[in-house]
Amino acid sequence: MVNGQLACLGTIQHLKSKFGQGYTLQVKVRSDPSNPNAAVIENVQSFLLSKTQFGIHAMEKTYSTATFQVRQGTPADLFEFLEQSKQELSIETYTISQTTLEQIFLSFGRQTPAVQG
Repeated sequence: MVNGQLACLGTIQHLKSKFGQGYTLQVKVRSDPSNPNAAVIENVQSFLLSKTQFGIHAMEKTYSTATFQVRQGTPADLFEFLEQSKQELSIETYTISQTTLEQIFLSFGRQTPAVQG
């Protein structure tokens, strides 16, 4: 329900396909114990954001991990791209997942105007 109106109805996969916003990419880089201040994750972020064909947007970032929203492309294209870049970017692991129902429902919540009292 959004503003008292039914916003969506259907199976989990239907809702993800209709209202999902691409894929979520989580990346973890190898940390360098000899240089704890290395900016490895910043290099990964800059590199990924420069690849406009995937429509990548940064969501969260810590010392060794980052989460991105990927709005374009297929998981196969993304896997191929990441595997080719894994060594040069010091990527230890990565995951690609569909938008979660929680993320979809939160996006509906953001559509609701703030109640003023």
